[in-house]
Amino acid sequence: MTDWQWQLGVWGGSTTALVLGLALFALWLVEIRSIRGESDRRREFILGALGGLGILAVYLLALQITLVRETFEDVAGGTAVLLDNSRSMTLPGKDGSRRASVDALLADWHKDDRVSPVVYLFGSDVRAAVWDGLGEGYAPSDDETRIRKALNYVLAKGVDREIGSVVLITDGADPSFRAETVALGPSPAVIHSVLVGGDDPLDDQAIVSVHADLTAYVGVPAVIRVEVRAVGELRSSPLRVQLWHESRLEQEMVAELDQDGRGTLTFELTPQRTGRALYRLLIPAASNDEVPENNDRAALLRVGRERLRALLVAGRPSWDVRFLRDFLKRDGSVDLVSFFILRAAADLTAAPTDELALIPFPTDELFREHLGSFDVVIFQNFDYAPYEMQTYLPRIKEYVQRGGSFLMIGGDRSFAEGRYAGTAIEQILPVKIGAPGVLQGSYRAKVSKGLARHPIVALGPDPSLTRQTWRALPALYGANMVAGVKDDARVLLQHPRARLQGGARLPILVVGEAGRGRVAAMAADASWRWRFAADESTVGSDEYELFWDRMIRWLTHDPLLEPARISTDRERYGLGGELIVSGKLRDESYRPMNETRVELQFQPAARDGAAAVVETDQDGLLQATLRAPSEPGAYEIVASVDNEDIAREVFIVEQSGDELAELQVTPGELESLVEQTGGRLFLGVDDVPPLSELAATTRRAAGLTSKQPLSNPWYIAITVLLLGATWVVRRRWGRR
Repeated sequence: MTDWQWQLGVWGGSTTALVLGLALFALWLVEIRSIRGESDRRREFILGALGGLGILAVYLLALQITLVRETFEDVAGGTAVLLDNSRSMTLPGKDGSRRASVDALLADWHKDDRVSPVVYLFGSDVRAAVWDGLGEGYAPSDDETRIRKALNYVLAKGVDREIGSVVLITDGADPSFRAETVALGPSPAVIHSVLVGGDDPLDDQAIVSVHADLTAYVGVPAVIRVEVRAVGELRSSPLRVQLWHESRLEQEMVAELDQDGRGTLTFELTPQRTGRALYRLLIPAASNDEVPENNDRAALLRVGRERLRALLVAGRPSWDVRFLRDFLKRDGSVDLVSFFILRAAADLTAAPTDELALIPFPTDELFREHLGSFDVVIFQNFDYAPYEMQTYLPRIKEYVQRGGSFLMIGGDRSFAEGRYAGTAIEQILPVKIGAPGVLQGSYRAKVSKGLARHPIVALGPDPSLTRQTWRALPALYGANMVAGVKDDARVLLQHPRARLQGGARLPILVVGEAGRGRVAAMAADASWRWRFAADESTVGSDEYELFWDRMIRWLTHDPLLEPARISTDRERYGLGGELIVSGKLRDESYRPMNETRVELQFQPAARDGAAAVVETDQDGLLQATLRAPSEPGAYEIVASVDNEDIAREVFIVEQSGDELAELQVTPGELESLVEQTGGRLFLGVDDVPPLSELAATTRRAAGLTSKQPLSNPWYIAITVLLLGATWVVRRRWGRR
């Protein structure tokens, strides 16, 4: 039951009361000044006192003072049991596993039928459980311990359920937990905590965390940083960490531990090839290591080239070649190798080759020895025949189908004019070449309907602004004629007037795929004109560079330009840990795949079978919560629509995961929490009393009582009499 509290009923509250009080006080001062001339001091005092009392009485009446009291009653509160369901609860203890200790405690509590608690299991999330049979069905499996999230959830629920006490059963394997982050509220439930394993410190060496460079590069040193710790008797033993790659022991180091038994090691390595590289970090397990599962962790490096390698081969110097070459040279992310063909191998010379300034085109060196080292190959107005390249064209085709990129740019030596019809190059191009022919005249390229979102041509934030930008760009001049467009290819830009024999508009820019690689055909050699603003317009220059930057990045599979992308909430998980997949899916025209059925699968296939089937929303977004595979290794989560894979992401499953990394019991934060709420902390389960002794009462509001002592008739009558007496006295003594 609380004490009386007073409130002001006057409009405006304390502000109005202050203003009114100052005004009435000023009125009283005027009254005092008016009676200073009174010869009789006694009369002067009586008049001043009566005036002050009258003004005070009126002031108190105007304030409408109200006294309020809220009453409560103490009732038996409910009890909530919050049980840790994380994998660390399966670890060994002095009398069996931690899980066995919890089973024994729950069995004892079930014998006390005076309490029937509400039960919640927590780990990665919080979920309700049934009290009856809880011990038999208790199988800890979660990959995380989130104590703060669990407590806040139960305390918020407890307001409605009148929970008087919360009993938290956990091993405390949550190094991020802080007592001050729990939302206790003004009248929190009493929190007790049973710290399982608190009376049984472990002997353990562990790899706490692994931090690797997100992206590594071939031939460039990369770093893997490893944090380790040792507890119990193993703090005095040497802690050796080994680095393994593809079943080979690469390095071994001994950690120097601080006074808390922690240390950090840094491994430096140099990847030798692109792709994914899985490294294992291993602590050879000691005979008395009670948790050998946390001795083995992994690091996954995505190895690429530090810079994209581009091969640009031009048939002859031109403005288009000059501008594109200049752009690629200025791009710090591109390593450009370019050739202007000014001398063919068959050209007759009277001087020895080593005395010539113009060397023959090194076809064998480029297309036999080093072709695979390039990320993109560009033929710009290039005719292969004079350079004896017929035998190398199939190699370019194979390079693309294995995952390379190829771009052909038009001109009088490209496409049909370059005699590519019927060659291996035509087989990978997204267009059918046909008979020679070059269309003359100027025109402004038009974005194809429905493809304005494609990143190569998306020069504006939305399709309408993209089309407006393309209409404002400077006009092109000339275009190579082609016979048609291959199936599954996409025409991004087309001629506004010229048409093919079948009636379709003449394609200017066509993109497609060949095997695992990407290809593009640019049927004009005048994109350099976009480098300049057109007809009093500010459009140009930046659009030219954006166009070619997007072209190169799309051809080389830049992840940020993929139409469909998925990601996981973390890079590494424990066995069977909670895995959250989110993504944004668009079709090959970059339109959102809204309300689309998507199948998520693990590769390699896990014993658990299919991961999930979800549906995207109106914007093509998806989110799903899955369970990671139950076997360690490197996996991909693959999204597929109608049995076609459209996006994938890599993650690691470890024997221990983060859940088993920090196992040293640290009761300090839990002790602080229970002290704030008047609860008790138990280190181990041996001394825990029956559940009924941990119950607590809760307060229930019984109602409000209010009084207005200065608004009753007696006070009003006294105020009127006081004012009347003041008036009578002033009249009798000759004052008005």
